[in-house]
Amino acid sequence: MPQSCPASTIPLYAVPMLSSIADQLAAVLTSGQIAGGPSVAVFEGLLRDYLGNPWVTTNGDVSTALTLCLFQAGVRPGDDVIMSPLVCLATSCPVRNLFANIRWCDVDPLTGNLDPADIAKRTTPRTKAIVVYHWAGNPADLDAIHAVARAHNLAVIEDAGEALGAEYHGKKIGASGSDYTVFSFYPNRHLTTIDGGAITCARENDYEELHWLKRYGIHQPSFRDGDGEINPASDIPVAGWNSYMSHLAATIGVAQMEHLPSVVARYQENGLYYDERLAAVPGLTVLKRPPNSRSAYWVYTFLARERDQLLRRLRQQGVYASRVHLRNDHYTCFGTGSEELPGVDYFSAYCLSIPCGRWVTEEEREKIVSIIRRG
Repeated sequence: MPQSCPASTIPLYAVPMLSSIADQLAAVLTSGQIAGGPSVAVFEGLLRDYLGNPWVTTNGDVSTALTLCLFQAGVRPGDDVIMSPLVCLATSCPVRNLFANIRWCDVDPLTGNLDPADIAKRTTPRTKAIVVYHWAGNPADLDAIHAVARAHNLAVIEDAGEALGAEYHGKKIGASGSDYTVFSFYPNRHLTTIDGGAITCARENDYEELHWLKRYGIHQPSFRDGDGEINPASDIPVAGWNSYMSHLAATIGVAQMEHLPSVVARYQENGLYYDERLAAVPGLTVLKRPPNSRSAYWVYTFLARERDQLLRRLRQQGVYASRVHLRNDHYTCFGTGSEELPGVDYFSAYCLSIPCGRWVTEEEREKIVSIIRRG
């Protein structure tokens, strides 16, 4: 934690770990099934029920999950992928890892999410996919994005790493009609498996292929013969990756799933409180969200005219505020594109995020609002 923050700082993130899980983990460690085991299938089943999508497969991390989706969508070296630069590096690096190119797209300056009207301007004959990042857990305008994607025959991949539990038109993100959606279970998310990810698919055949691609492309049901030896009749037509979720990680995920609805509800309760209390503060703009959507409020982001001064004031008074992500077109590994992105410029200049998680008490959120209103 930076020295400018008091020891009693209200954190922006906190790890959602249950103390009661120790005995379950000890049992896994002595079971002889650490890499794989029954908890993986149980966790995937619980995610299917929670998200309302039958086509869910888990992964070792969100970046490889996104890499698999890009590959399944047909992205190959030299192809283009459209995304906003207002993303995590875990979202942008997979494109370059496939030797593809990013076409940076502008955002709506009042949401931080992709501007659907700008997507078509960034489309080229080489474009294969659109990556939709739900900033801070706020759903993007998926209806408009899907319409553009259909018009240009592009796959839509949602990065819902910050949006577990968010909803769009009454459906959970992950069951909202996009070709693929990836989730992150990194330690600072709504649910953690230490590290890990998951993919949801709109089609069964994509799910089947991705389920095997995450483990070298091996078709597990036929890989071993009746004697337990590797079966030479089981082919591997496409070389895959090594990104499966371990039994240990899945056990941690299973233990948290029954608490997930109440955890997400607490984030949302705090977020709605900020929506109400910060709506009329001079010099501050509350983000807008699509109608009939519910944010997961991973953090609470707003726009502040005197953003940097307010950030320092909040930290000095024990609140860990942050700009969160640096726009990724800053990094030379993605090239030196000259696209004009006025929405990104505006949002980057004024966005600020404050703690919104389950650990933020009513007294603490009142304190946060009081500091902001005075500022």
